[in-house]
Amino acid sequence: MSPKVPGKYALVFVTYSGPHTGMDEATPAGKTMRQYFEHFGFTIAGEWYVVGEFHGREDLSTLGRLGDIRGKPTKEDLLRIEDDAQQIAQKIMLE
Repeated sequence: MSPKVPGKYALVFVTYSGPHTGMDEATPAGKTMRQYFEHFGFTIAGEWYVVGEFHGREDLSTLGRLGDIRGKPTKEDLLRIEDDAQQIAQKIMLE
């Protein structure tokens, strides 16, 4: 087990798109990033998985396994993540 380094935090943010298999593909990528940071002693303060439009190929944003994902992530999706990140930062600052 790698020892934690006090005061070192990481946020894991993964986007994925229509031509892929969705969360089944995004999760291993996020968990790999998480493990990398944890190995070096970081505390993972947050983890997000967000679907995003496949730019440049409308067919991959409408006909993929995730359905019609045009316009994703929405402004509301990003604001929710921003709010979550700010709350995490405030909590860390209180530690």
